[in-house]
Amino acid sequence: MKAYKKLMDMLAFAEEVVLVLSTAVILVLTVGNVFSRKVIHQSWSFTEELVVAVFVLITLLAAALACRKGELVNLNLVSSNLPKPVQKPLMLVNTVLCICFTGVLFRYGMDKVLTQMANGKRTFVLNWPEWIFWAFVPIGAVCMILHFVEFFLDFCQNKNDEKEDN
Repeated sequence: MKAYKKLMDMLAFAEEVVLVLSTAVILVLTVGNVFSRKVIHQSWSFTEELVVAVFVLITLLAAALACRKGELVNLNLVSSNLPKPVQKPLMLVNTVLCICFTGVLFRYGMDKVLTQMANGKRTFVLNWPEWIFWAFVPIGAVCMILHFVEFFLDFCQNKNDEKEDN
């Protein structure tokens, strides 16, 4: 369990680094484009493609980090007021449903990536393969699944620790 937690800590750190760098890239591109349009009167047409793609990456990685802390799509108003023995099965059902949804996201994201790789579809302005940008969807889905499992294991371990304390 400690090895898994250490691995998940490294993954979370990598996600945080990617989030910081991605946010900086969006900031530089957006401000640079505005400056270029207003001062030089030239628009950076490539910025829209990059900013939209990087924003998808930011959204999915931030959702994965929220999963790690149990802060994503979780209303504990009811579950926290239930008896302790009922909370763990309810959390299991919640985790399974979340993983199923994220698995669907992964499957359709991979289908899109594989289809675009087969078709050789490219972006309009940068002429990059579109599958590169769509790869952010399955990557984010995998991170979310791993963090859902991590949160469930932490939840179960905390409940076991509470039982031992009593």
